[in-house]
Amino acid sequence: MAGAEFRGGGGGWRAMKSFGLHVLLGRWFMAFASLLIMSISGSTYIFSVYSNNIKSTLGYDQTSLNLVSFFKDLGSNVGVLSGLINEITPPWVVLLIGAIMNLFG
Repeated sequence: MAGAEFRGGGGGWRAMKSFGLHVLLGRWFMAFASLLIMSISGSTYIFSVYSNNIKSTLGYDQTSLNLVSFFKDLGSNVGVLSGLINEITPPWVVLLIGAIMNLFG
């Protein structure tokens, strides 16, 4: 019975390996990988195609348009992190983090 205290938990490397497999095989990692492939191929640079329409329709100047472009890129990068967090935690954790960020934003 002396070895019984070491069984059952499976912590340490086994838990880390399980976590790593969970992240790599998860749906949000696949979404991240597809966004990475699109960024390499240049598909995320389509903003320049419709930026002139945004400027004329909404009356933005170039400085405002650059700010919109920055937050578009920032949102896509932060969205990947929230997806990975949602993959390993319950959805209310991601909602709580978003609510706190919204409060201080």
